[in-house]
Amino acid sequence: MPRRRNGSGADDSRRKFLKASGAGAVALSLAGCSGNNNNNNDNNGTDGTSNSPGGTKTTEVSGYDIGPDQIEAGGTLRYGMHTPPDSPNYMLAGSVYSAVALDPVYDFGLTQDPVTFEYKPGVFTDWTAKNTDKENPDIYANVRKDGLEWNDGEKWKPIEDTLFSYQFQLDNQPGEWSVWNYFSKVEEASNDWDLHIKMAGKIGTWESSILAGAPIIPKHVWSNVDYQKYNPVEEQDEGPVGTGPAKLVKYKPDTAMQLQTRRDYVENTYALNSLEWQKNHDAVIHGGPFLDKVNFKVYGGKTPMTQAYLNGEVDTHYGSLSVEKIPKARNKSGMGLVKGFDSGFTYLGYNCRRQPLDDVALRQAMAFLFDDKFWVQKQKTNFVIKGDYAQAPGYKAVRPESVWDGKLLEAPETEAFNFRRKQGKEPDLQGIRNFLTNGNVISGSGDYVGQQFPGTFSGVEASRSSAKHNYSFGSPQTQVIRDQQGADKEIRVNGQTIPEMMDGDAITVLIDPPGEKPKEAKAINQWVTNLKKVGIPAKTKPIAFNTMKAKAYVQEDFDIYPMGWGGTSPLGTSMRVFFHSENAGGDTEKTAYNSTGYGVSGGSADDLLDSAQKEMEPKKRNKKWAKAIEKVYLDQPYMVWDYAKYRWPMNTKKFDGYIEGIVDPGYATWGDQFNNIYLKKNVKK
Repeated sequence: MPRRRNGSGADDSRRKFLKASGAGAVALSLAGCSGNNNNNNDNNGTDGTSNSPGGTKTTEVSGYDIGPDQIEAGGTLRYGMHTPPDSPNYMLAGSVYSAVALDPVYDFGLTQDPVTFEYKPGVFTDWTAKNTDKENPDIYANVRKDGLEWNDGEKWKPIEDTLFSYQFQLDNQPGEWSVWNYFSKVEEASNDWDLHIKMAGKIGTWESSILAGAPIIPKHVWSNVDYQKYNPVEEQDEGPVGTGPAKLVKYKPDTAMQLQTRRDYVENTYALNSLEWQKNHDAVIHGGPFLDKVNFKVYGGKTPMTQAYLNGEVDTHYGSLSVEKIPKARNKSGMGLVKGFDSGFTYLGYNCRRQPLDDVALRQAMAFLFDDKFWVQKQKTNFVIKGDYAQAPGYKAVRPESVWDGKLLEAPETEAFNFRRKQGKEPDLQGIRNFLTNGNVISGSGDYVGQQFPGTFSGVEASRSSAKHNYSFGSPQTQVIRDQQGADKEIRVNGQTIPEMMDGDAITVLIDPPGEKPKEAKAINQWVTNLKKVGIPAKTKPIAFNTMKAKAYVQEDFDIYPMGWGGTSPLGTSMRVFFHSENAGGDTEKTAYNSTGYGVSGGSADDLLDSAQKEMEPKKRNKKWAKAIEKVYLDQPYMVWDYAKYRWPMNTKKFDGYIEGIVDPGYATWGDQFNNIYLKKNVKK
């Protein structure tokens, strides 16, 4: 499976896609707490479908009837990673591999309940939005006065430091955050509130986009540095300075990092003044973190990282345990699998700026040729779910099926791009060719290459009702077509072969090195073979992850690439980051999270995304996001590949406190896990 990017530069800030539910959002429906549900036996059987996260059933959330007075603090959790972190500078760090170590160092304006996604107090104790009928509403907030201290010993200055943190965003507009897009002014309030923020426009998810959208940083440090050159590990003996419960005391990106709990601070200040909602929560244990340290070890690949877990060298690792290793983990004492919902998805992204990939008709036809059953059933033995919308099913509040009462992941409205089989494993070559030569586009209801599509739930249609280019098929000319057994035709686009349109080359699909991702390579190579059989010249090119990431998100130099997002939005706001034209880049020095250029070319959902972003009434907002999701689905800038059935590996013999049944327990809700996990032997009887 492709490696994942976090939600950097996102609407809800760097990695904080999770913080996007907004006021009054419909929360994910999870089963109620079930006591201490920690046997962690994954009894799904070989198909991995029974009671599986991401399917139509829910996974029970673990509950804990235990308090901090019953837990003796201490212990070290060993956490494996397969990719190095990219920066210890929170304003520059753009990967999940940095976030797992940096997030516990900092606090945000608001926190979020990991089960219901409701917003709770953080640095802000109270908040409100006023003048919401105006074009630029006002936000007022009160700042927490006690219980926080900077980890370098400097005094916490509530209003001054919080004001500075938001002004810093406006002044510097750091690329790994986007909170600065959504407000135009911040100042000390002149009324009974502490802080006044003037919104830059109507933003329905103002809690997540603004109040939970930026880390609180120390004025005494950041006012004296060039943030683009600042390396906190070199400048401070104990790393980045924050008010969070931990310090990053070791940072050697190629080998290791270490988080160290600020024990005296947690026990005497931070936990004593912790938030009431945590004390009253069934799954969150008030008073953490209880661990002394988290040692992160970088293995430089998923295979050695997973093997380190199976060998007992680490207690857990980043991400879901690979499908191939689940049976082995089940058979070893103490190796548990914490079930959760995937916070993102994997996808193949098209460069909509390049002809003929700028045509929705061609992208749709290419989707018909990806064999979902081969990938899901054969390669992943049903431990992934076939993809459709660019919205994680665990965050279903704005999934179109949920908004319009369809069956999650199974409604026919989600099945428009199923693999079109002629017989057996073979695609319907002639049917797909006819689709293109007839100028068809899946938009409204109809029969498309032998499959009925009822139209969208919302009634929205694709950006085009017919193909942008004229397609025909003739004798093979391009070498990759001539070399492909069973390929007897080659496509012409406006009379030209695709290499004639694309600087003499076939469509290039970037892939991870096959030695690292053999099953991914097999599935993509099968897809490329099917493309060539229908007459579309294509080839694969192995490339290192960091090089691929730069080509996609900075240089925008690609045809098609595989990637994944984690930590996406419960309320759909990540859609704006991935697909709005304002995030499509054009500056080769900055990250462009709309890597495909959708909205600039190849269709657009800008109007729908803008309308959803501005809607302040939750139910209306959910419908608007759902409609935008359907529009993007039809236009296919992403071919969403799958959603993982999340299985987070954990040394269950040694540790307890991990929260099961929530979204992405090893990453998107990692901060909650870090605060909750404790050594089993340290529980007082």
